[in-house]
Amino acid sequence: MPFTAQHAEHGRLNATHPDLGCGVSWEAIHRARAPLHCPACEGQMVARRSVLGLPHFAHRRRTPDCPLAGESVEHLLWKSDLATAARAAGWDAVLEAAAPHGGWRADVLAVSPGGRRLALEAQLSPITEDDVLERTERYAADEVEVCWFDDRERPRPWMTAVPSLHVTKAAEGRRSVRGVIARYTTEDAWSAVADISLDDAVGWILEGRVAPHEERYVQGAVAPGGDVYRGRFWTAPRYAAAAEDEATRRHAEQHADEVRWEQEESARKARAGAYKQFWARTGIGSAWWQTLETIVQGALGDDTFFGAPTAAYGDGRPLYAKEGARLRVVAVALPARLGVWAETTPIVVDDVPALNRMAELAFCDTKVFVAAPDAGSFECWWVRPGGVY
Repeated sequence: MPFTAQHAEHGRLNATHPDLGCGVSWEAIHRARAPLHCPACEGQMVARRSVLGLPHFAHRRRTPDCPLAGESVEHLLWKSDLATAARAAGWDAVLEAAAPHGGWRADVLAVSPGGRRLALEAQLSPITEDDVLERTERYAADEVEVCWFDDRERPRPWMTAVPSLHVTKAAEGRRSVRGVIARYTTEDAWSAVADISLDDAVGWILEGRVAPHEERYVQGAVAPGGDVYRGRFWTAPRYAAAAEDEATRRHAEQHADEVRWEQEESARKARAGAYKQFWARTGIGSAWWQTLETIVQGALGDDTFFGAPTAAYGDGRPLYAKEGARLRVVAVALPARLGVWAETTPIVVDDVPALNRMAELAFCDTKVFVAAPDAGSFECWWVRPGGVY
């Protein structure tokens, strides 16, 4: 039951047009029993109406090899609806349009005023994903875009592999999109948009207001098997750009977190190694150190605290004092070597032998506090190169 036929005088007739696309009324062709032939197989045709009153053309004789023969009323209704939607968007709609080389035949070929072509395919019969991909590639080879449509109860598995729309049946009233056209917000991520008519959806596709997109999932849309939708869907370019920007931002944030964690982990390992070396070098146990720390804080202030051993202070442990929001180094405990910092920063040791070692390392006059845990004392000394005074 094709919608198109070839007329000797008027050329190609399109039964979905009120004037058959050539300025001739349907009644003029129908009543006159005008000589018609099939644009696909050249067989003779007649103008008819279906039991539902739908104008169409039919072959005079059975032609099983013709690609337009044996078409169901349901498929005819689909093509009529798709053609109507394309025309409502200001595009021409050519039904049963075939490639000159015979590589494809579109249910409806929508053609923009500027010459852009998009095939609208109502796929009602079973088809494999490989077949639908192969047919899509044939269109692409001729620079023809394509969108596939289906109105089965559940979307077909292949619909996630190609640009497609799952639509309600004509018997349910005005056809509307079941999914998936989606919008994006950083708060709710992707969510399916409800109550979109077929006319609006086709118009948005033709006008470029929506385009195929692929994301992990779309909230509110159901995929084959009942799970949340995964695969291709349609969205506005601005939503796709916003999702990409957000993904880039989150990726950068995640990368920064990973770098920060690695840096913190590296610093933690470095501190652990520095402490291990400090305890091994000084031979100080935890109880001895706690007593030393208590003595120093009692003498220099409870708001002071020791930091980790650091090469910046000769592998000693700097003693910090809080000054508002800032920290100031007020002494260094048990360094292995002295640097320029020793000119202004006192040193803390735990006994007299350690005091003598500081004298051996000294290159200038340096203040040294002896906080002796065994005696519980805190004394101030000065050392200069080679001596204590």
